Amino acid sequence: GSPTSPSGQSAVAVNGSWTGTAILPNAYSTTMTLQQNGSDVSGTMRIAGALNGPITGTVPSGTRTFLWRANHDCEVWSGTLTVDGSGNAMQGPLTIDRTGCVPATSSGSGTLNLQRH
Repeated sequence: GSPTSPSGQSAVAVNGSWTGTAILPNAYSTTMTLQQNGSDVSGTMRIAGALNGPITGTVPSGTRTFLWRANHDCEVWSGTLTVDGSGNAMQGPLTIDRTGCVPATSSGSGTLNLQRH
């Protein structure tokens, strides 16, 4: 059989351990451990010195994207990662919404690049 599923039938697999870099604009070591059940994803994410905690997300059926979100203190981190054709790398933009912080501080953005291990 084929290692890939026809488009529209199932979500791309993102479960497992991922490591890489978050550019915020400095580079921070990043690890993500994910469990996937169909299109639903949960797990933990650690960006050294910036974020360490649970994340949730979805992999829309028939796509190669992983939409994720993490709440950290008063910040909401989120992003959209695109999984490459090998299924062993993903990258994309991330945003940090700090409007819920008191006092509110400017929000941030960056890029995440991860490899499956």
